[in-house]
This record gives sequence, C-alpha cells and structure tokens, in this order.
Amino acid sequence: MTYLHLITGQRPSKNPYLYTFSSPDIDKVSIFVSVKIDFINMRHTSVCGLLLLCVHFYFVNTGSSSHHVLRRETSPKSNHSARLGTSLEVSPTWYLSVGDTVEIKCYTHTDIKNNSDKMDLQLVWTKMGPGERTKKVLVSQQASKGFSYTLGPVTHEHQGVYTCDDDETLPDVYVHDWHRIIWVADDSPRASLDVISHNRTQFFHDEAFTVSCQLPDNNTQWKMMSFDDWLGNITECPNQVSSDRRLSCSGHSANPWSDVPYWCENPAGERSNALNISTTVVSVVMESPSLPVLEGEDVMLRCLHRSSTTNEITSNFRAIYYKNGRPIGHTTDGSIFTLKAVTKADEGVYKCRHPVDRDSPDSWITVKAGPDEDQKKKSDNKTS
Repeated sequence: MTYLHLITGQRPSKNPYLYTFSSPDIDKVSIFVSVKIDFINMRHTSVCGLLLLCVHFYFVNTGSSSHHVLRRETSPKSNHSARLGTSLEVSPTWYLSVGDTVEIKCYTHTDIKNNSDKMDLQLVWTKMGPGERTKKVLVSQQASKGFSYTLGPVTHEHQGVYTCDDDETLPDVYVHDWHRIIWVADDSPRASLDVISHNRTQFFHDEAFTVSCQLPDNNTQWKMMSFDDWLGNITECPNQVSSDRRLSCSGHSANPWSDVPYWCENPAGERSNALNISTTVVSVVMESPSLPVLEGEDVMLRCLHRSSTTNEITSNFRAIYYKNGRPIGHTTDGSIFTLKAVTKADEGVYKCRHPVDRDSPDSWITVKAGPDEDQKKKSDNKTS
C-alpha cells in the first residue's frame, strides 16, 4: 500500500487537510510532502498547479485505477503526540431505497505509532429527522481490528450521517474522523432535484455548476441543503434563488476529491431526491444519468477529458466503459455509449477509461421498475 500525504498549511479556517492516495502496485512506501496553499487564492497560484500535477503524476506512474482518497480535516494541537486516520466505506451505495441493505466498513490508517491497539473505534449515527440531530453509537470495537456493520433492511428512519471516529480514550492522539451520509429515498417525492447546467454529477476541479429543484408549489419554505463530508455538517446552500416554483443554487467544485450531496427539504420533513456532486483532480469524468432510470429506457454514457494545458474538454478519443470493474464496450470517436432497454440487472457501478489519463470516478446507476411493472408488483402483493 502506498500513501501520499499532502498536508496543507494556511487556509481560511487555519486547518490543514490530509490526503491519502492508495495504490495496489507498490508496497510499504510512504512519501510525505508538505506544501503551503492559500485556499482563497489557490486558483491563481502556481503551487496549486504543482499540487495537481503531483497528484496526476502519481496516478499515471503507479498505474493505479483506484480513485479512493482518504482525506479528513485535521487541527492537531501542540499537546497531540500522534495522529491517526479513520476511513468509512458504504457499499454498494449511499443512495438507498426502503428495504435495501448496505455494508459499512470502519477502520484506521496511517497509524505510525500503533495507537489503534489502545483505543476503540466507533460507528456513530446522527439522525436526520425534521429538527432532529440526535446521535447514537452503533458499534464500538478495538480500532486496530476495524469492523464491518450491516445496515438493513433500511427504512426512512435509518437516514442520516454516519461517522467513523474514536472513543476519545487517548486525548493526546489526534484522530481524523470520517463522515458519510446515507440517504433513503422516497418512492415519489413531490420535489425533484437535478443538475441543470450539465448532463453529469462528476466535475473537474473548479468547474461551475447549477443544481435546481422543481417544487410542487410556490411554498417559499423549501430550502436547498447540502452535506459537507469533510466536516460532517448539513448546511443551507448560500445564494439560492427561488423563481416560478423552482429553487436553484450555483456553486463550483472547489475541494479536490470531495463528494457533496444536495437536496431540497421543507419544515414538514418532505424531501426531494438527493444528488451527489463529486469533484476529481484527474482529467477524466463520465456523463451519466443523475436520476434513477426506468426499466426499458436507454441509458447514455459519454467519457470526457480535460486538457492539463488548455483546460479544453473533449470526447473524441477511444474510451472503454466498465460495469462493476469489468469492460462492457468502447467508443472510438467521442460518440455516446448506449445501454439499450435497461433492466434491474444493469444497475451497478460504471466508469470510463481514457487511453492515457486513466479512469473516471465511479458512477452508480440506479434502475427502477417502470410504472406498469410497479403497479403489477403492488397488485401481486395485495393478492398474496
């Protein structure tokens, strides 16, 4: 396992960040690089370009197809004798339907002084009910072992923020906690959220985008919300605009390797669907449906590449497409790759590969039963 740690110095909150890149190709090597970045002016500094170049060079030369990045906010105090990182993985996806089951893995990394033998690791669940942010410890186990927790079959009650953290038995060790949101979707939410600026939810670093929520009425109490997976915070989207039963919020993909779910909600507890806006520092992303698709529909995928010198985004190259890690086809001239008349069996993790600049991030495609099939299932359930 190879780790590349990029620890930044000064930023608006004066907290550095830890980035850890893993590669299956090189074992037992650690590289530590310390750089100072002004996050406010990072678009205008050559240091930022050097940082992104280092990350790009790392992926190209290790041959790693993994885009799994461990990064947590860290603010170690002078009395901290050591640091320890945690990671939390949700599989197969964070976006669930009632009745689904997921596996949550919580474990430690970068434990140079073996402190994980002396503390417990906890999985903490913060509920997301209307006006409710109560916390509950689901698992507590020796940190060095890590653990896997099966959640399900889920109901709407299981929706919330899940955090991998320590039990604070070693106050002199600074632990980088890890947060993920788990969303349990309504069958037919009255409000619908989509990306109106692009046909994708994956973005290159510092791209602008707009998400918009189609509202069921002119009720001004609907708000656009987002989840910060760096800090575990749920906040209202700033500068949102409401017009003609539509609520919109514009932003830009600022933090490399971030995942930011957006949704709309009202004080009564109604919610729209949720969309995850992901930012990558690699040069490849994939266009794919941002919303669940119905059985029988065609699904269109397209691989995009951004030049590191001109920032031009193109698709006229040979692209290979993958489902659940296995190749399923390719295009040669930038044309769209189409999945014909999809079924539930087509649901899964998709990505594309550029011939030189590696893979896009993973994209989960959800396939739902069509109206006729859904009605048939309800009738069968009533009969039985």
